[in-house]
Amino acid sequence: MGVIINPRGTSGSGKTELVRRVLAQYGWRRGTRLEGVGGLEPIWREGRSRPLGYRLRHPLGGRPLAVVGHYEVTSGGCDTIRAADGGLDEIMRRAADHAATGHDVLIEGLRLSSESERSAELARSHRLHVLRLTTPLDQCARNLVWRRRARREAWRSVAGTVAVEHDTMAEACARLSRYATVEALEFDDALARAQDLLGIPQRGDAGMGDVQGA
Repeated sequence: MGVIINPRGTSGSGKTELVRRVLAQYGWRRGTRLEGVGGLEPIWREGRSRPLGYRLRHPLGGRPLAVVGHYEVTSGGCDTIRAADGGLDEIMRRAADHAATGHDVLIEGLRLSSESERSAELARSHRLHVLRLTTPLDQCARNLVWRRRARREAWRSVAGTVAVEHDTMAEACARLSRYATVEALEFDDALARAQDLLGIPQRGDAGMGDVQGA
């Protein structure tokens, strides 16, 4: 049975960037059509122009990786699973199914970061590791302002939104810690932890800095 890894954080904390760095070690590249590329398989559903997720071959022959949601846009991952696709219930169902069939799984998204009830249910039958990013809130706000090309006067509003997201996420993680492994980590440590759980080599990537991802 595979492990389910769930990076959590506020908008601008770097959780999407973390997933993209992991995916790069499996051979994924943003904007690349995956059909016919060895080891990478998009998961399609009729009526969608972009995948519901990916399956990727482990670079060292370990368990394959399943990712819920696509990463072809700035804020990707589980936030690309719409209500019409089944929303959070579909995300949890897919994560459980993939883990039960021998895949490691990555699930990440802003909505998911503040959720606890469905995640606790998932953790009762699967190994769920929550990596809570401790990126300073002022850096998260700066990342968002930069990403949105917002004016400086938008800072106060953005910072307030990030603070609310942080409190909601912290409460959800506290509730979830009874059922899942929850670790509060800086970006580089969270990336190293994900690599360790997945059995992939740790690369000398630069720190997060002002990331574009969520």
